[in-house]
Amino acid sequence: MSGLIHRYLHHSQWRCPSNIALVKYWGKRDEQLPLNPSLSFVLRDSYTETSVSLVRESSRKVEFSFEGRESPFAARIEKYLARLAQEAGWINKYHFRISSRNSFPHSAGIASSASSFGALALCLAEIDCTFRDCDPTDPSFFRRASEWARLGSGSASRSVFPGFSIWGRTQLFEAGSDEHAFPLEQGIHPEFLTLCDAVLLVDSSPKPVSSSAGHELMNHHLFQRSRIAQAHENLNELYLALISGDVEKFIEITENEALSLHAMMMTSRPSVVLIKPDSLELIARIRDFRQRTGIPVCFTIDAGPNIHLLSFEKNRAEVREFIETELLQFCENRRWLDDRIGRGPEKISQT
Repeated sequence: MSGLIHRYLHHSQWRCPSNIALVKYWGKRDEQLPLNPSLSFVLRDSYTETSVSLVRESSRKVEFSFEGRESPFAARIEKYLARLAQEAGWINKYHFRISSRNSFPHSAGIASSASSFGALALCLAEIDCTFRDCDPTDPSFFRRASEWARLGSGSASRSVFPGFSIWGRTQLFEAGSDEHAFPLEQGIHPEFLTLCDAVLLVDSSPKPVSSSAGHELMNHHLFQRSRIAQAHENLNELYLALISGDVEKFIEITENEALSLHAMMMTSRPSVVLIKPDSLELIARIRDFRQRTGIPVCFTIDAGPNIHLLSFEKNRAEVREFIETELLQFCENRRWLDDRIGRGPEKISQT
């Protein structure tokens, strides 16, 4: 262990995927704690690679480059590190050189904050292990990384685990916590381990309202209590579908959650409408395709206009033809991303 500690004392590099929530988290309290539990799965090909090096002297606390260029994101990271330093005092003793890149384009309908803070938290948690002499392969390491990721971006807490995970207290599991996510490692029906996610890019324009501002709109929302109750019920039903292989129930809950998220935004004060006419056209065509072919496809949506078309590997050829012949006309510049459920984060060895 000592040789490993010496090698990584001042450097760590991780690849962390983004994730797509099926039961949505919307609204938070205190320090990035959710108003309701959420359930998601990580993607395979949409990820962030981040490296962190510690130096004793530098003109700045954080030097941050994104895809080879200096980035103003350094200021946000510096505030983030100041919060973590309350738990890990060694952070105050060093300066940080951080570089990062994404495998997916900006404004692609993929949650880059989830993958970026997930990767950063994994790097920091591994370096922290060199000071505390802990084992970075132990499950407690990933719980700590999940908690640290959450402090940067709530949804990032779910990106540090493979496959499906849950974040937030729930009656289903004693392991449920608002502080960190946990993986659903056993019992998932094999069908759902072949999920495919086609991200249909409707509009890449910057959102008029940030996610943080959107979450704040839930603080005094008329339907806040009903939404929290709905999320708990939907999570229970979705989990039962995942372990029983009930594809029909999976589709019902997934689409209900996506539309509920946007209903909360549209009925908040002030109202926020992020969905576009082409988003609605895609939803209608996905439902029509499912009805006339019997092929199990459905949609989900994050806080934006882009549509995630979910399907299964066994129907890959038919779904791809459907996308190319019927759906791309409603996508910005006919752009879409072809992804699927992933195996979680990966440590990148130094070369």
